[in-house]
Amino acid sequence: MGTIETNPTDWDQLSAEETRAMIRRAAGEMGELVRTTLGPFGRDKMVVRRMQDDTIRSFVSNDGIAILEEFEGETSHPVADQFIRLAEDHEDEYGDGSTAAVVYASELLQTGMDLIDRGVPPVDVIEGFSIGAQRTLEVWTDRSLPLTSAARPTAPADFDADRMRSVAWSGMTNGRTGDWPLEGVVDDVLEATYRAWEPARGSVDLSYVRTEAIPGGDSATTELLPGVLLPAEPMRAEYLLPVDGDVLLIHGDLKPRGVRSNSLSMSVDDAAVVEQLERETELIADSIAVSGASAVFVTGDVTHDLAVELARHDVLTFRNVKRNHLEYLSRVTGARIRGTVSSGEPATAAEVGRATVRTMAAQGEKTWLAVTAPDGADPGCVQLVVRGGTESVAEEAERRIKGGLNATRAAIKRPEALVGGGAADLEAAAAVRELAPRFDGREQLAVEEFADVLESIPRTLARNAGHDPIDAMVDLRTRHDAGLERAGIDAAGDIVDDTVDSGGALDAFVVRTSGLVRSLEFANSLLTIDSVLIDHRPAIDPEDMPWS
Repeated sequence: MGTIETNPTDWDQLSAEETRAMIRRAAGEMGELVRTTLGPFGRDKMVVRRMQDDTIRSFVSNDGIAILEEFEGETSHPVADQFIRLAEDHEDEYGDGSTAAVVYASELLQTGMDLIDRGVPPVDVIEGFSIGAQRTLEVWTDRSLPLTSAARPTAPADFDADRMRSVAWSGMTNGRTGDWPLEGVVDDVLEATYRAWEPARGSVDLSYVRTEAIPGGDSATTELLPGVLLPAEPMRAEYLLPVDGDVLLIHGDLKPRGVRSNSLSMSVDDAAVVEQLERETELIADSIAVSGASAVFVTGDVTHDLAVELARHDVLTFRNVKRNHLEYLSRVTGARIRGTVSSGEPATAAEVGRATVRTMAAQGEKTWLAVTAPDGADPGCVQLVVRGGTESVAEEAERRIKGGLNATRAAIKRPEALVGGGAADLEAAAAVRELAPRFDGREQLAVEEFADVLESIPRTLARNAGHDPIDAMVDLRTRHDAGLERAGIDAAGDIVDDTVDSGGALDAFVVRTSGLVRSLEFANSLLTIDSVLIDHRPAIDPEDMPWS
């Protein structure tokens, strides 16, 4: 066993001042990366990357999480890496509001470091920020708009349709009205989310709302299918499409026993063996046809001869279907997933479901198959077929639609919304400033600065809309002081007394509150760091450790 010699020069240590400067600089840069994308007049970013195969990948987006995720694994900066994780954690849980969360965290860290430089102890900064956040949550709870009048909503009709549309629209477009023609998609997004809602359990499982981006047309032609879209084409008998009939779902291979076990050695001249396989192939086909199935979906392989034999029975065969796709098909059709079929274990009419099967679109060498539930039936799984003139445009439209789905899900789970356009932030900031004098000097400073952090959202919206941010904030504060609690920046970029009446967006309550709390916890975890130790030693074999 070797020994390790330590050398003081193997480590670098940043001073407290250098550490705060490093964190402040990284926080500012990460905030600026997404700040200009915020709101209806937020600008897009073009992300260009050289991939491992030396091809160039690029896309245009104003989705903060899509931009930040491009840096995952590409940065060695510890603070930048934590910002990416902050955004991803919020996105994984809520699927919306990540940009605002990053802006809050950026402002909190920069403000906190400035306060510490001015002599305010980190513990007082954290306490003051926490007091401000608690007051903000109280104000937002008091000012939230109900999305339903029912004590416990049990049906889509229980929700306020106009307000739910505003929530979905905000999640998709950040309030933009011109760049993306998604007006006709809002109702589809709402319907899709409602179909994934289980009122008895209070859950919304968006895994049963699938999206697929397919180039061709524009985003306005996006379509909601009461079923599922699969990349599949029949092995034989394409002429039978479209099919409106019974569907059989099989998990496993569909082959004669000799082929399945590979225990049968034969040659093309062995007539008895060939005859045996042909006979078993016919029996399997008969055992499927007796169920009345018009289409069979199989997760494993299917022999060519069996597909041909099934085609003689007017049965379409699809092989190598993914297991999770089979589960979607089961929800759509009502069919039970069963094991492989043989003459001794035939399929039954009780196992099949019913659906319409048709070819929907082609994308390069890929053929898309639409499997939809019968008219009037609950499909259990729905598919949004997202269109766009190019592949990148279709993918960006898909990202936006997913934002709408997630915003709607949050609104269903907690049917409350906050007024958009920075109005909710301004109202909370005023309340926090009113509260600040109740505390002693250093905590009071932190509480007052928290109010400024809250105003970073409306200030950013104003700047992105072309206003002078200082003049805009003076105007907005004056309106809120006069009791206009909904004053903010509307979808046209104007400063108005009521952003709701001006067609402004509504934000799902739980998305905004959770984003603020998560950002505060993130900032507090970094405000107590007073030094950074950097290890320059090469990687060490565990066997060379002194305790090995």
